[in-house]
Amino acid sequence: MTSATTTATASVIPSLAPLRPSPPAPLENLMDTLHRTGHFKYLIAAIKASGLSSPFNASGPYTVFAPNDTAFGKLAKEALVELFKPESKARLTAILRLHLVPRRVMTVLSTPMKSLQGEDLVVTSARGLRVNEAAIVERDLEASNGVIHVIDTVLMPAAD
Repeated sequence: MTSATTTATASVIPSLAPLRPSPPAPLENLMDTLHRTGHFKYLIAAIKASGLSSPFNASGPYTVFAPNDTAFGKLAKEALVELFKPESKARLTAILRLHLVPRRVMTVLSTPMKSLQGEDLVVTSARGLRVNEAAIVERDLEASNGVIHVIDTVLMPAAD
């Protein structure tokens, strides 16, 4: 074999050097994850209307029991419109704070956990996986600053 043939052959044979695994893509924060999924238009609008965006963008960790658009659709239309009025900002904020836990909670049965609103949230499996009265329809959506569990019902504070 001539040296030209050897050089030409070597350039076509792939390198046998071990491949390094690609580093995992960085996770998005909670707010970006909610945006990306496309199922939380009402929740994102509520976060913006209430001004409670810091937990969704902060370093966390936080757990969000996130009502999807279908969950908001279960509310009476008049009640939904009322929630987004400027004079309902405190009530809307209380509702959102009920859906947030200031730590990462993976969906395992646990003792009651306190929401940012100060009320207990309990995950049970008696009638399917639930948090309080809401069914968890998707779980463990990881974000850089926490985790999202999608629920089918908007939780309401006890004072409501």
